[in-house]
Amino acid sequence: MVPSNYDGPSNGDYVAYVDKLLRASPDFRRTQRSIAGAVQSAVATPGAQADSPVSQLRDKLQKARELVEQQASQQAARKQATTLQPAVSPAAQAPGTGRRAVSKQEAQQRFRAIEQEIESQKAKASADKSTPFISPFSVVMIVAGIVISQFASGFGTMLVIMGGLSLVGGVVNKLKGK
Repeated sequence: MVPSNYDGPSNGDYVAYVDKLLRASPDFRRTQRSIAGAVQSAVATPGAQADSPVSQLRDKLQKARELVEQQASQQAARKQATTLQPAVSPAAQAPGTGRRAVSKQEAQQRFRAIEQEIESQKAKASADKSTPFISPFSVVMIVAGIVISQFASGFGTMLVIMGGLSLVGGVVNKLKGK
């Protein structure tokens, strides 16, 4: 018989034995501390969870709406205050204040004019882009068709024909455009 130095559980209590081995591990102690910290923070702030993106967006929109409402009420108060004050002629204004209040319609018209100008610049820029006579896609199809025709002659030939037709069509369209 071979003597054994096996230090097994006393009285067959395997649960206590495994628990003792686990508690001796530094990883187990670190994990226990992090779990205890998480439980403590959860107890300190019950039900506190990160807001979902939808609720965050809803909060931002609500704040923006409140800000707009505040500005509208301030403008209404200013407008009411200016109607109560005597009218001041533009010539009587302080020198150097050549600015005048822009109405909402004028601001919208200016905005639309700027948008139209930007759109026309975009259209002009896209029209100025030159396209090549020979499409790279057509060349790739032709080369791929030649390579594939070595293995599958019917499919390769079909790719070569499609690439050739695409190449001819692109050249014709380019010539028609000029």
